Amino acid sequence: MRTLLLLTLVIGLAACGFQLRGDARLPAVMEQTWLVSPDDSSAFVRELSLVLRANGVDLRSTPADGAAELRIHAERLRSEALTIAAGARVREFILIFDVEFELLDGDGEVLIPRETLRLTRDYSFDEQEILAATREEEFLRNDLRQSMAARMLRRLESI
Repeated sequence: MRTLLLLTLVIGLAACGFQLRGDARLPAVMEQTWLVSPDDSSAFVRELSLVLRANGVDLRSTPADGAAELRIHAERLRSEALTIAAGARVREFILIFDVEFELLDGDGEVLIPRETLRLTRDYSFDEQEILAATREEEFLRNDLRQSMAARMLRRLESI
């Protein structure tokens, strides 16, 4: 019975076209890439570097002949009040993460003009549970960085 159920599930997934994402199909020009950022030690740049390397990109620490150039112009992660309850107390916050970037090929031609990607997450804030709210915000900030790196990878795939 268990085998029949598993077989039905596998056939159903195969029939609907589901497949694991696997490696990204980045353009050949990105085989060697120089990642330029105002802050090379930021958590987002580290996450993006890991994702690029995991997808076969040879990241260069300096410009190289024929290497693409991925420029991170700015990254901004900020928090704003989303809802305010009685007594002017904030009940929900929204985290907004913007990354401004562009991609140039080895000859300096623009492949992706300067553009901004934005992700948001909201969370509840309870003054009685300040430690839990702080941990949730920290978790969401990490999630935003990872999601942004994945989103940027998909954007790079699109060229």
